[in-house]
Amino acid sequence: MRKCPVDDFTLKTETYEGVAIDVCPHCSGVWLDAGELESVQAAQASDFRDVPTSGAMDSVRAAEGMAQARSETPRNCVVCNSGLVQKEYAFASQIIIDQCPKGHGMWLDKDELARLEMFYEDQEDLDKILASMENEGKGLGGFFTRLWGNLRG
Repeated sequence: MRKCPVDDFTLKTETYEGVAIDVCPHCSGVWLDAGELESVQAAQASDFRDVPTSGAMDSVRAAEGMAQARSETPRNCVVCNSGLVQKEYAFASQIIIDQCPKGHGMWLDKDELARLEMFYEDQEDLDKILASMENEGKGLGGFFTRLWGNLRG
Protein backbone atom coordinates (compact mmCIF):
# COMPACT_ATOMS: atom_id res chain seq x y z
CA MET A 1 0.00 0.00 0.00
CA ARG A 2 1.59 3.27 -1.11
CA LYS A 3 1.55 6.26 1.23
CA CYS A 4 1.70 9.95 0.37
CA PRO A 5 5.20 11.31 1.05
CA VAL A 6 3.66 14.62 2.19
CA ASP A 7 0.94 13.66 4.65
CA ASP A 8 1.05 9.82 4.88
CA PHE A 9 -2.47 9.25 3.47
CA THR A 10 -2.97 6.08 1.43
CA LEU A 11 -2.65 6.87 -2.28
CA LYS A 12 -5.60 6.03 -4.51
CA THR A 13 -5.18 4.74 -8.05
CA GLU A 14 -6.92 6.89 -10.64
CA THR A 15 -6.88 6.94 -14.42
CA TYR A 16 -5.54 10.15 -15.92
CA GLU A 17 -5.45 10.43 -19.71
CA GLY A 18 -5.53 6.65 -19.94
CA VAL A 19 -2.67 6.15 -17.45
CA ALA A 20 -3.09 4.65 -13.98
CA ILE A 21 -1.51 7.08 -11.50
CA ASP A 22 -1.44 7.31 -7.69
CA VAL A 23 -3.18 10.35 -6.17
CA CYS A 24 -3.35 11.53 -2.57
CA PRO A 25 -7.00 12.13 -1.60
CA HIS A 26 -5.90 14.72 0.97
CA CYS A 27 -3.28 16.99 -0.67
CA SER A 28 -4.02 16.07 -4.33
CA GLY A 29 -0.34 15.29 -4.98
CA VAL A 30 0.49 12.67 -7.59
CA TRP A 31 2.99 9.82 -7.71
CA LEU A 32 4.05 8.85 -11.22
CA ASP A 33 5.97 5.63 -11.67
CA ALA A 34 8.87 5.65 -14.12
CA GLY A 35 7.58 6.21 -17.66
CA GLU A 36 4.09 7.37 -16.67
CA LEU A 37 4.76 11.07 -17.32
CA GLU A 38 5.90 10.23 -20.83
CA SER A 39 2.73 8.16 -21.35
CA VAL A 40 0.55 11.05 -20.17
CA GLN A 41 2.37 13.49 -22.46
CA ALA A 42 2.06 11.11 -25.41
CA ALA A 43 -1.68 10.68 -24.83
CA GLN A 44 -2.42 14.43 -24.72
CA ALA A 45 -6.10 13.76 -24.12
CA SER A 46 -6.35 17.17 -22.45
CA ASP A 47 -5.21 20.24 -24.34
CA PHE A 48 -3.99 22.98 -22.03
CA ARG A 49 -3.24 25.52 -24.78
CA ASP A 50 -6.40 27.52 -24.07
CA VAL A 51 -5.91 27.69 -20.29
CA PRO A 52 -5.45 31.37 -19.29
CA THR A 53 -1.84 32.13 -18.39
CA SER A 54 -2.91 33.99 -15.26
CA GLY A 55 -3.58 30.55 -13.80
CA ALA A 56 -1.21 27.62 -13.45
CA MET A 57 1.57 28.97 -15.70
CA ASP A 58 1.85 32.47 -14.21
CA SER A 59 5.61 33.13 -14.00
CA VAL A 60 5.48 34.99 -10.68
CA ARG A 61 3.44 32.23 -9.06
CA ALA A 62 5.78 29.65 -10.55
CA ALA A 63 8.81 31.42 -9.08
CA GLU A 64 7.10 31.56 -5.69
CA GLY A 65 6.26 27.87 -6.02
CA MET A 66 9.90 27.05 -6.77
CA ALA A 67 11.05 28.95 -3.69
CA GLN A 68 8.44 27.21 -1.55
CA ALA A 69 9.38 23.79 -2.96
CA ARG A 70 13.02 24.35 -2.07
CA SER A 71 12.02 24.85 1.58
CA GLU A 72 9.80 21.75 1.88
CA THR A 73 10.49 18.96 4.31
CA PRO A 74 12.45 16.19 2.58
CA ARG A 75 10.23 13.47 1.13
CA ASN A 76 10.74 9.79 0.52
CA CYS A 77 10.02 7.55 -2.46
CA VAL A 78 6.71 5.70 -2.14
CA VAL A 79 8.35 2.58 -3.60
CA CYS A 80 11.79 2.27 -1.93
CA ASN A 81 11.64 4.94 0.81
CA SER A 82 14.86 6.64 -0.46
CA GLY A 83 15.01 10.40 -0.07
CA LEU A 84 13.53 12.10 -3.14
CA VAL A 85 15.78 14.53 -4.98
CA GLN A 86 14.37 17.94 -5.91
CA LYS A 87 15.13 19.26 -9.37
CA GLU A 88 13.65 21.56 -11.94
CA TYR A 89 11.83 19.44 -14.51
CA ALA A 90 13.51 21.09 -17.50
CA PHE A 91 15.49 24.26 -18.06
CA ALA A 92 13.24 27.27 -17.38
CA SER A 93 10.14 25.16 -16.68
CA GLN A 94 9.85 26.64 -13.16
CA ILE A 95 8.44 23.30 -12.00
CA ILE A 96 10.23 21.51 -9.18
CA ILE A 97 9.70 17.76 -9.11
CA ASP A 98 10.73 15.30 -6.41
CA GLN A 99 12.43 12.38 -8.15
CA CYS A 100 13.49 8.98 -6.82
CA PRO A 101 17.29 8.65 -7.10
CA LYS A 102 16.81 4.96 -7.95
CA GLY A 103 14.50 5.73 -10.87
CA HIS A 104 11.20 4.50 -9.44
CA GLY A 105 9.29 7.65 -10.32
CA MET A 106 8.46 11.17 -9.19
CA TRP A 107 6.21 13.07 -6.80
CA LEU A 108 4.25 16.04 -8.12
CA ASP A 109 2.46 18.43 -5.82
CA LYS A 110 -1.08 19.62 -6.55
CA ASP A 111 -1.44 21.14 -10.06
CA GLU A 112 2.14 20.28 -11.08
CA LEU A 113 1.00 17.56 -13.49
CA ALA A 114 -1.19 20.07 -15.34
CA ARG A 115 1.67 22.60 -15.31
CA LEU A 116 4.03 19.95 -16.75
CA GLU A 117 1.56 19.24 -19.53
CA MET A 118 1.25 22.95 -20.27
CA PHE A 119 5.04 23.29 -20.37
CA TYR A 120 5.32 20.25 -22.65
CA GLU A 121 2.69 21.63 -25.05
CA ASP A 122 4.37 25.05 -25.11
CA GLN A 123 7.70 23.41 -25.95
CA GLU A 124 6.05 21.33 -28.67
CA ASP A 125 4.51 24.46 -30.19
CA LEU A 126 7.81 26.34 -30.02
CA ASP A 127 9.64 23.46 -31.73
CA LYS A 128 7.08 23.51 -34.57
CA ILE A 129 7.42 27.28 -35.01
CA LEU A 130 11.22 27.10 -35.08
CA ALA A 131 11.17 24.20 -37.55
CA SER A 132 8.77 26.14 -39.79
CA MET A 133 10.98 29.22 -39.63
CA GLU A 134 14.05 27.14 -40.55
CA ASN A 135 12.19 25.67 -43.54
CA GLU A 136 11.28 29.18 -44.72
CA GLY A 137 14.82 30.49 -44.18
CA LYS A 138 13.66 32.69 -41.29
CA GLY A 139 15.32 30.75 -38.47
CA LEU A 140 18.82 31.27 -37.13
CA GLY A 141 20.35 29.54 -40.16
CA GLY A 142 18.35 31.78 -42.49
CA PHE A 143 19.27 34.82 -40.42
CA PHE A 144 22.99 34.13 -40.81
CA THR A 145 22.58 33.37 -44.52
CA ARG A 146 20.81 36.70 -45.05
CA LEU A 147 23.35 38.53 -42.90
CA TRP A 148 26.30 37.02 -44.77
CA GLY A 149 24.64 37.81 -48.11
CA ASN A 150 24.07 41.44 -47.06
CA LEU A 151 27.66 41.80 -45.91
CA ARG A 152 29.01 40.46 -49.22
CA GLY A 153 26.64 42.39 -51.44
